[in-house]
Amino acid sequence: MVQFQLKRLKLFLFFFLFILPLSIQAKVIVAKGISDVVEGEKAKTRNIALTNAKRAAVEQVAGAFVQSRTSVNDFVFAQDKIYSSSSGNISSYVILSEGINDFGAYEVEIEANVDIQELLSDIKQILKVNGWSRKPRVSIEVNTNNPSAGTNLKSILTSKLNKNGFEVFDQSQRIQAGFTISMDVNFQTTQSNYQGINLVSNNLSVVTNVKRKGDGQIIASSNVQASKAGSNQSKLIKSLSKQLISKTWSTLKKEIIKFWQEEQYIARSIYLDLKNIASYKQAQAFSSALKQSVSGMLDIEIVKYENEISNYLLKYKGWPEQLHAEILAGPLKSEYQLELISVDSNNVTFRIN
Repeated sequence: MVQFQLKRLKLFLFFFLFILPLSIQAKVIVAKGISDVVEGEKAKTRNIALTNAKRAAVEQVAGAFVQSRTSVNDFVFAQDKIYSSSSGNISSYVILSEGINDFGAYEVEIEANVDIQELLSDIKQILKVNGWSRKPRVSIEVNTNNPSAGTNLKSILTSKLNKNGFEVFDQSQRIQAGFTISMDVNFQTTQSNYQGINLVSNNLSVVTNVKRKGDGQIIASSNVQASKAGSNQSKLIKSLSKQLISKTWSTLKKEIIKFWQEEQYIARSIYLDLKNIASYKQAQAFSSALKQSVSGMLDIEIVKYENEISNYLLKYKGWPEQLHAEILAGPLKSEYQLELISVDSNNVTFRIN
């Protein structure tokens, strides 16, 4: 009897540790691929259609995921390479049907098992290697004893960020930034007299901290200063500001991008609030649909449903701003007529219209 129970326990553990994760990590997709008929080369025609079907299966799983993480200018070109390169993430497939369709093309329909986590890992590498990763959103805060110096520094840094593909937003936006760049600016002028000559020395110092929105974690910092003699304060501030931002950016850029690239594939807890949801049953249906349509989604829990508002706790691979972009790029937007209300820190809010 004891041996029998031990065998049952081992069988259960085998199922839980090995079989169950496969069901979580893989997604079954039905997809079609077509090819122009190449006379005398049936095998080639069929192979092209099958390859296109595999690509279509991968695109169904990861299309919105890629769109939320790829820079807009590169997307059209990048998607072809990404989906073609990622077709190897199909662990197995079954051909449901094949043959000449009503339009005279060769069509293959497959049911494919797509390994989601391997697929997302491959996409991460493709985006990183080719420099196609979308840059993070940032906002800039300046504390200064000289408004002119603060304005100049912020303007120059904003221009530098925009030229490098970053999006700069102020605090009034519905989508709050992934990072806050906080600058403490100090401008000092000292005068001295040397052999009857009045000397004016100007010193500008900038302490910059890059913080993750929400928890305020400092991910990069810089401390620079420069001095220059002269009495034309406005001109000096512009010159010193340009010099210091150049030094600051060379220090911060690599750290920001490195942190961003790694963090957008790490699982994190995110709260999602959905307004105007009619019933708890509909809240459950949305939960299931969300897990099916969002590739980076690992788990969903309904925390609360009250007054037509459903609160969800998500386990998601990415930042809140990527979650909202992935949701709106997928089928849920039209299915539920979703409207984004806000993305703030670790909370995303939608409304059903």
